[in-house]
Amino acid sequence: MMQTARCLRHGILPLFGITALGFILSGCAAHKPSVPLAFYDSPEAALRALAATTPGKQVFTSTAKIEINHHGNRYPLRGAVMMKKPAFLRVESIPLMGPPDLYLSVAEGELRVFLPGKNAFYTGRATPRNISRFIPAFLPAADMISLLMGVPPEGAEEMHPSNGDREEDHYRVDQYKSGRRMRSLWIDPVGGRLTRFRRFRENGSIIYTADFADHVRIGDGFLPQQVTIRVEEMAVLNIRHADLRQFEADPESFPLPVPEGITPILLDP
Repeated sequence: MMQTARCLRHGILPLFGITALGFILSGCAAHKPSVPLAFYDSPEAALRALAATTPGKQVFTSTAKIEINHHGNRYPLRGAVMMKKPAFLRVESIPLMGPPDLYLSVAEGELRVFLPGKNAFYTGRATPRNISRFIPAFLPAADMISLLMGVPPEGAEEMHPSNGDREEDHYRVDQYKSGRRMRSLWIDPVGGRLTRFRRFRENGSIIYTADFADHVRIGDGFLPQQVTIRVEEMAVLNIRHADLRQFEADPESFPLPVPEGITPILLDP
């Protein structure tokens, strides 16, 4: 693993080794959960149960099928994905034929994108505007990466108070800031897993809704294999993870290296 992590720091293509390596590391493989039914007597109890099943700040990898529907246009993508909370991401496309045509990384608030077909390397702040130039979904980087892992985005420490109530076979927790509902979490009492997350504007309108399904245990937590994110009326992202696994890598493994002989194109003025 140490050798693979070193390769990631010094080249672009070795990320494909992550996916291949996953078939060997059966000790880290995901397993279907089996836990008893329970309900919660308070939102705090529900959030504690969720925290107990949420993966930590380990690095996770997958082979993901991504489909983006944006204003009636469909954008399919299959890629090798490496991700880590709170905002580290690396994606390398896996086309049906030929070499990868997209490399993307987010690390320390910086977005890097390499398009080999155009021989173009872009770099800039990982803002929703910059990310949407390559992935048509207007989401903050930290939110998008957390949602890919089925984890509530950070910021709950700013939310007071929390109200909770049973909603059909789930427990819904609403979190408030300055008297306005800002987030809602739907928690499945069968294991305390997050099945839906919704973020609101201060005027009460919905910014986005994320649904999570087909959870598997990896290490001490659960990750969803199916993620669907609906961003207002703009876009729907469907992500299907396969071969979800933990992986040994440090934060320096995430940023794409600038290919030799290429001058980066700045995304920010």
